[in-house]
Amino acid sequence: MRPALLAFIALSTAIGSSSAQQLTPNLPKLGASWTDVGYPKFYWTPTNGASFGLYYAQVRPPGFDDWDDAPPYRANISLDGEISTSGSYRLGFEFKFPNFFPGWRVDLRFWTMRHARQNYFGIGNETEFDANNVTDEQPYYYKMDRRRLFLRGTVQRRLISELRALAGFHLERWRLDTLSGPSLLGEQAQAGSGPPLGVGSWQGEIRLGLVFDTRDDEVTPRRGVLIEALLNGADATVVGDVSYTRFTGSVAAFGSAGDRLILGGRVVGQALSGSPPIGTYFTIEASERAYHGLGGGSSHRGIAADRFLARNKLLANLDARLLLSGARQVVAVDLLCFIDVGRVFQPGDDFTLAGLHLGAGLGPIITVGRNGIIGWTVGWGPDKLQVHTLTSWTF
Repeated sequence: MRPALLAFIALSTAIGSSSAQQLTPNLPKLGASWTDVGYPKFYWTPTNGASFGLYYAQVRPPGFDDWDDAPPYRANISLDGEISTSGSYRLGFEFKFPNFFPGWRVDLRFWTMRHARQNYFGIGNETEFDANNVTDEQPYYYKMDRRRLFLRGTVQRRLISELRALAGFHLERWRLDTLSGPSLLGEQAQAGSGPPLGVGSWQGEIRLGLVFDTRDDEVTPRRGVLIEALLNGADATVVGDVSYTRFTGSVAAFGSAGDRLILGGRVVGQALSGSPPIGTYFTIEASERAYHGLGGGSSHRGIAADRFLARNKLLANLDARLLLSGARQVVAVDLLCFIDVGRVFQPGDDFTLAGLHLGAGLGPIITVGRNGIIGWTVGWGPDKLQVHTLTSWTF
């Protein structure tokens, strides 16, 4: 993600039922305890140009008895969509019930999207970026066209105290293709070393796992830990075109140093075995929502989005979040300082900490209420300066 216009802040933080009534149809609410949230989206990035969209949701906020619980709401049913002048688009329906049914969490998401300018630098930990390859004749040398359609559902059940069991599924169809002009992906496809192009591939996963979560707030935690152990399995004899297993383990911890400073750290490891397609290399699993890695605002802020792709990943983040003004859970401006390290492994690579890619930087993060976040990070890494726009904390 790249810098956005300041208008994005003004529009994206217009949160509340009165704003929704002005910007979206006056739809009937699901009940007296529900409220609606709606706002248009307009922003510009160097990669995708101008983007326009709309977010609308019906939300069941916490009540008096559970206001201090970690989930920011009891339930959220939303429609989220946008389209850009580059041809990229996203349209999603989400049903999220983190604190609606006692002892249970239910989550269902359906998305269709096109990343018309997706980064692609090759496979492996030693891939290089040469700015001389990006010219007027081949402006998309390090880009691809990636399309996704997926349905994802998750059910979690509290076992003992803060320990939850997880079961879910993920059904996805994705397709990779080149853009106009020469590209690294096109060269690899011609040489027979790249993925198949212009051909859709289906994959269906069953997800099982354990989640231990003591965070005081799931959006902006000040203390607590989040430990996840997840196992995904895809079997072409059951559904889809591919068979593989994916194990993901992660530990995140948070603590306060005074009233204004929060320190946080995260370590993540992921391993793929079997015959995973290249589409699986772009994501890192998590209990709620898979995120991009390695590289970008959700994984490594010191390198470009999807900078390093491979079957296996190792990642660590360290944050210092200093409150500059306001009050958390109301309106707050934080200064984020971070250090990120990570690397990827292909089959046959030795497991080693040599070759870790280091990045560091800082940036402002603005939070509105318990769920609205917008911010930027400026980082320095192997490919020098990197700027990312964030709409959530990285972890």
